[in-house]
Amino acid sequence: MIIDQKTLASFSNQTIELNNYVISVKKDAFIIDGDTSFVYGLGERFNSVNQKGLVVENKVIEQFCHQGDKTYFPLPFFFLEDGFGLFIDTKRIFNYDLTDNIKIDVSHLDPETVIYIFKGTYKEIISDFIGLNGKAMVPPKWIFGPWMSAHRWNSEKLINEQLDILDELDLPVTALVIEQWSDEATFYMFNGSTYDVKDGIHNYDEYTYDQNGLWPNPKKMIEHIHKKGLKVLLWQAPVVKELDIGESENFQHTVDKKYVVDNDLVVKVHSDPYRIPQDKWFKGSYVPDFSNPTLVKWWFEKRKYLMDIGIDGYKSDGGEFIHDLDATFFNGQSGKEMWNDYARLFIESYKNSLNDQQVLFSRAGYTGQQSNTILWAGDQKSTWSEFRSVYNAGLSVSLSGQHLWSFDIGGFAGDLPSIELYIRSTQLALFTPVMQFHSEPIGGQFSLLDPSEIMNNERSPWNMANYYDRPDILPYLQKLYWLRMNLLPYIYSETLKAIDHKKTVMKHLIVDFPDDEKVRLLDSQHLFGDLLTAPILYENIESVSVYLPKGDWVNIVTEDVFEGEKAYLFKASLFDFFAFIKKGTALAINSNSLFSKSKNRLEYENLHVWLYGNKGSYTFKDDLYNFTINWENKHHKILGHYPKKLTVLYK
Repeated sequence: MIIDQKTLASFSNQTIELNNYVISVKKDAFIIDGDTSFVYGLGERFNSVNQKGLVVENKVIEQFCHQGDKTYFPLPFFFLEDGFGLFIDTKRIFNYDLTDNIKIDVSHLDPETVIYIFKGTYKEIISDFIGLNGKAMVPPKWIFGPWMSAHRWNSEKLINEQLDILDELDLPVTALVIEQWSDEATFYMFNGSTYDVKDGIHNYDEYTYDQNGLWPNPKKMIEHIHKKGLKVLLWQAPVVKELDIGESENFQHTVDKKYVVDNDLVVKVHSDPYRIPQDKWFKGSYVPDFSNPTLVKWWFEKRKYLMDIGIDGYKSDGGEFIHDLDATFFNGQSGKEMWNDYARLFIESYKNSLNDQQVLFSRAGYTGQQSNTILWAGDQKSTWSEFRSVYNAGLSVSLSGQHLWSFDIGGFAGDLPSIELYIRSTQLALFTPVMQFHSEPIGGQFSLLDPSEIMNNERSPWNMANYYDRPDILPYLQKLYWLRMNLLPYIYSETLKAIDHKKTVMKHLIVDFPDDEKVRLLDSQHLFGDLLTAPILYENIESVSVYLPKGDWVNIVTEDVFEGEKAYLFKASLFDFFAFIKKGTALAINSNSLFSKSKNRLEYENLHVWLYGNKGSYTFKDDLYNFTINWENKHHKILGHYPKKLTVLYK
């Protein structure tokens, strides 16, 4: 429940008492007095799920690896114990001091900034916040299968090789992200293609493709990928690139750069074009002004032919490119607002160019992110400490109302992950909204310094097995990929239901078990729909402690039953993961077994619903069906529209 929505100015010289908190404005600080053991929310936070005791900056920052207290995706929203939440509806940069009581520096905020105060359960507070910022996007079903990507896949030949490997290994994958497709100057021309320069809409057949080059026939390649059952996303960044010394200038790019600068279609500082600072990614480049409708029209006319040949979306990378508070925009706003909001504006512009079966995959953003894109956690090294920081990010972003989130399995940068780290992160990815692997460029910032040791650094299952000479891991990883595809009906259904009720699928336990004191600060487990999972986040672990809240819980792999409100110590071999479901609910899977061989087909050929417990209720929803099963004493009744071929099993 939103109990108050006032401007900052109207709070001056007033105090509000709510539950155990007293709120007041003194000088340039918004102060909340009262005891709380946690502060949850504040966007995607890598250093800790609980931000109590820290100083937190509400600022979009591009940080390559080791994010620490920096984030690509901040949100000015948080909640505390005893059902109190706060949302400061501003684009501005400001600080929270959470070391003692809560002091929010409002000296840089407009007096007309609206502040929302929430009261209710933690679930209600998150739901109310989502409701304020726009309905979450309804994703297409295909995003919930495994994804694959590697920066080194820079040609049609390499792409086709990966597709052949998928067939050979019987690995189901539903999405392929291609990063090195473009010249990285225009970000709309395939590498090696040429075009007779003109403004306006580009058509595929007007390009010339080098038949002996990297991308001889992109349209045919995309048709081939689609026939294999995969969707295709292409990498994008919101820059008009300034090429480094030694990079070959593209004639089309030269014309484009002159056009956008001469027509004031780029971000400016005072009267001059703004350029990304020399110590930042894409140094010296111009930044397109997506607040200008003329720029937006021109930008997407250049990319229309990509939609025409079947592209299914974009990896909308970057967006953290405003580094000057004096920057000026067509919409009249300055860098004070757009430092944070530029990423959202960039992503929203792309979203408006897509249909509902296409998606964006983004790392940066601000308020309203859940309406536009899938979020991924950006760039991390392949280390255990970075793996734990990614898990913090996933939990904190879900507590902030973002429902679609992902990370790079095994990490993105540096030396290849150990086999143990790779398997543990794959196990975690099974129970996150989007499961995908990716890797940095060969010769990237954290690649090996000795050129003689530069190797194929992709984080694919087959490359990991080859590099470490561990063919024994492939059958196991294969089963995990099959499990993900078999769980796809459940994951898709839980996502659609969560969107309907303004919830997230990945949840901190406190959301569903607010009265259980033992889960309040528990940051090593989470819920995925109704599944409870405890990822293993440290190396050389021989056992793992799992706390199960109230109820009776069933291990979905072993089918052993455990009484709730207790912690259990389980032995943990390398191939063990832990996922439990509470009696009274159900799993919908596209098989008669969790680990049965699965293709990447999205149609449900063998839909099973497994009922747990003597009595319960479960609702299944997808793009074709919507039904509820009620059961008691091994008798069930199905209400609604369900497939003719449906198997119901009691577990």
